[in-house]
Amino acid sequence: MRSCSFPLKEIVVARFEVGEDLLFGLQQVVSQHDVKAGMFTVIGAVDQAHYGFYDPGKKSYTALKWKPNTESSPALEILSCVGNVARLDGQVVVHAHITLSGEKGEIMGGHLLEGCHVNPTAELTLLIGDGVLTRKRNESLNLALLSI
Repeated sequence: MRSCSFPLKEIVVARFEVGEDLLFGLQQVVSQHDVKAGMFTVIGAVDQAHYGFYDPGKKSYTALKWKPNTESSPALEILSCVGNVARLDGQVVVHAHITLSGEKGEIMGGHLLEGCHVNPTAELTLLIGDGVLTRKRNESLNLALLSI
């Protein structure tokens, strides 16, 4: 195991509106605040889930979708959405996992992908480190891993 540490630079809180794509919104906030190292949590709800599952055998993600199956509850509750922010070749990388619940208590989750639209709101708490966290492509896994 490897580790590193950074002092806390600032905390940013944001609220997303109905219809905003959660991943795109996260990328927007970290770009606006020029985050080079950070971690975040999100709570709220989305109208559908779009998430991925990494298959080590295939060395790729399988994209999955989940929509609420009743009109009485048109949203999925975000039980937890956590992740980190780093740079890969100078570009912002938001790595997030999301766990969601339907109205009957069923739970699904995985790697957050574009396509989770906020409904009715989502709240972000972002901790920004005073440093730079980077990722490096690992060809044997087909992943961009933290470079510590």
